[in-house]
Amino acid sequence: MEIRENVPLANYTSYRIGGPARYFIEPASDAEVQAALAFARERALPYYVLGKGTNILISDKGLPGVVIHIGNGLARWEIAGERATAEAGLLLNTLIQRLAEHRLGGFEILAGIPGSVAGAVVMNAGAHRVFIGEFVEAVDIITADGKFATLAGSELGFAYRSSIFQEEKHIILRVHLRPVPREPEEIKATVALALEKRRLHPQLPSCGSTFRNPPGIPAGKLIEELGLKGTRIGDAQIAPEHGNFIVNLGRATAQDVYSLICLVQARAREERGINLQTEVKLWGEFENPPA
Repeated sequence: MEIRENVPLANYTSYRIGGPARYFIEPASDAEVQAALAFARERALPYYVLGKGTNILISDKGLPGVVIHIGNGLARWEIAGERATAEAGLLLNTLIQRLAEHRLGGFEILAGIPGSVAGAVVMNAGAHRVFIGEFVEAVDIITADGKFATLAGSELGFAYRSSIFQEEKHIILRVHLRPVPREPEEIKATVALALEKRRLHPQLPSCGSTFRNPPGIPAGKLIEELGLKGTRIGDAQIAPEHGNFIVNLGRATAQDVYSLICLVQARAREERGINLQTEVKLWGEFENPPA
């Protein structure tokens, strides 16, 4: 298992933003994930579990601990009857494609979401009232203290854009799913619909949706009503096409993006009495922008 030092993280996030990781490990087996955790624990260092980096904003200062990158080394899959098992690093889109080849689906409306299977579970990824958590039977994990365990889907606390993994420091190793039989034509039509809708999203680097939808109004519509679409700080911009996307115009810093997030939250609170919560996860240190 290779342990690299001071690895820039911009190439590992969809934002193309992020300072260096003090230590960077890409495990290729359960045992290597366990060893990476032991490395962090023995040095009393924080650890960060990075998948496809699609819902994360990493500080320009980087991360002081150990980044455990769950990628292609942990991306195997298996389908047996009407059950499927996917390792954490498998792309969600690849899983949807493989299931379709076996006339299985149920969550193909999530096609086009660029994250990993584990990332989808952590966030309980959803679209059009379909959430991946509905199809998760169990997950194999490793706990923060290095113990292997299996948790049932009913233990994972699935809710809107949420699961226990946002609070617990467990690392997902693989996901056991129960998809449903679907006709190939039906799957193909649903995937086409999902991809067509996602083609309308901004194409510049972003984290996807920046904010969770507050009660009663989509975050993008709220931001549009506040007149903030197109607002720019540095090379970060609230996308003119969709208010809930903050895009990197080319040379945006994490601080640029964070300052826009704070601006939107302040305006929503002051003008509408709404406390917008971020969907994007903030890793590392950020400076509060001037009031």
